Amino acid sequence: MGSQVVPLRIDKEVLDAVDRLVELGVFRSRTEALRELVKIGLKAYEKLTRIAEGVERLLEIEEKEGEIPVKLDGGLKMLLEERELR
Repeated sequence: MGSQVVPLRIDKEVLDAVDRLVELGVFRSRTEALRELVKIGLKAYEKLTRIAEGVERLLEIEEKEGEIPVKLDGGLKMLLEERELR
């Protein structure tokens, strides 16, 4: 898997924090720091991504069959009710 160059604008505070990590020797360069921090951030959102994909599948089933084949409680139920109000 090859790497890609991506132009990026970030806030000064974020860049200062990245520079501090480089100064402390946590990373060798801004590039390495940003690359690794993006990976960490994506990993942190992995569960959220799976949940969103699951909800998307449920909505596809609902559209196709007219109902969702599971009982929903809590936050997911609220999300679907909000969707109906739109």
